[in-house]
Amino acid sequence: MPDTKPKRIAIVGPLPPLRSGIARHTCALAAELAGRKGLEVRAWSFSRQYPARLFPGEAQVDPALAPPAGVAVATSIDTLLPLSWGRTAKEIAEFAPDIAIVPAWTFFVAPALGWISRSLRKRGIEVVAMVHNARDHEAARWKNRLLGWQVMQAGRAVAHNAPVAAEIARIAPLLPSAICPHPLYDDYPAPTGSLPRRAGLELLFYGLVRPYKGLDVLLDALAKRELRDVKLTVAGEFWSGLDGVRRQVAQLGIEPLVEIIPRYQSDAETAELFTRCDALVAPYRAASGSGVLALAQHYERPVIASDVPGLREAVCDGETGWLFPAGDVDALAALLATKVTRENARSMQPALAGQRASLSWARLADALLG
Repeated sequence: MPDTKPKRIAIVGPLPPLRSGIARHTCALAAELAGRKGLEVRAWSFSRQYPARLFPGEAQVDPALAPPAGVAVATSIDTLLPLSWGRTAKEIAEFAPDIAIVPAWTFFVAPALGWISRSLRKRGIEVVAMVHNARDHEAARWKNRLLGWQVMQAGRAVAHNAPVAAEIARIAPLLPSAICPHPLYDDYPAPTGSLPRRAGLELLFYGLVRPYKGLDVLLDALAKRELRDVKLTVAGEFWSGLDGVRRQVAQLGIEPLVEIIPRYQSDAETAELFTRCDALVAPYRAASGSGVLALAQHYERPVIASDVPGLREAVCDGETGWLFPAGDVDALAALLATKVTRENARSMQPALAGQRASLSWARLADALLG
C-alpha cells in the first residue's frame, strides 16, 4: 500500500510578529508549504532575536503582522541563551521532520541557527539552508565566518541568485546548492490610491537605510542635472546617518525634491508608496539580492538599480527597469534626465506582469523540498 503519512516540514527562523524582510519571507514560504496536501508544517521562531540594546531600530515587533495560517509556531529560540538552542533542537527532533528549512542571512543569529542545524543533522534530519546572504556587505571578516559556519551545517542550500550560489560554493565547495529567483511578495494589501502625485516623475527609495545602499549617490544624481519635475520619497528606518542625509539634501539645495519618512512603513503605507511611484531606485554599492525589488515587482514597478551582482539578475535593462554602474553619479543623473520617465515606466508594465508566473512561492517551495 502507498505511504499516506504526511511529510513533515520544520521551519526554523524568524516569523511575524517579528518585522523584517526575512520574517516576511519565512512566513510566505511557510504559508505556501502549509497549503499543500500531504505536508504537515511546524515552525520554531525567536523569543529574542536581537537584544534591545544592540537593536538600533524602533521596534522588533509589529503586532499587526500575523504568523502564517495553519502553522503551529513555537517562539523558543533566544540568540543569547544557548540552552534554548538545545531545547529547540530537541523539540524539532521529537516532531521528527523529513526536512528542516533554516534561513541564513546575518552573523548575529548564525551561532544559534548553525548549532540547531548541526544538532538536527546529527539526528539524521535533512537540513536545507535558505541562504539570503552568505556574507554581510558591512561586516568584519570574523562576522562573515560565523555566517559561513552556519551555512556549512546544512546538507544542501538554496539561493536566490548566482552570486550568492557562488559564495556558497566558495565557503562550502561540497555543499549541493540550487538557485531559485526571489518570489513576489503577493500578500501586501491592495492600494487605495490615497497618496496624490506631486511631480511628473515619482521615485521611491524604500526600506532599511544603510550606507551600502547608496542613498547618497541618488541624492547627488538628483542635484547633478538640476531636475525639477521630480519627487523622491525616502521611506524607511534609519539605523544611522539620518542627520547626514538631511545635511546632504540641504547642501545640495534639493529640499523641494525630497521627502524623508524616517520610520518603518506598515503594509498599508507600503502599498500606497509603491502605487504612487513610477520607479523604485536601488543605487546599492553591493548586494546579494533584495526583497525590496520583489516588492516592486509585485506592484509592477520598474527598478533603477546599480549594475552589481545580486541586482542585475533581477532587472532586465530597458525592459523591466534600468541599470547603471554602481556609484556612478553622472550615469544615474543621465538616466533620470533622459530615459526614466513616467511614460517609459508605464510601457514596462506588460514585461513586469509577464514575469509573475516565474517568481512564485510554489517554485521556491519545490526547490527547498528538493
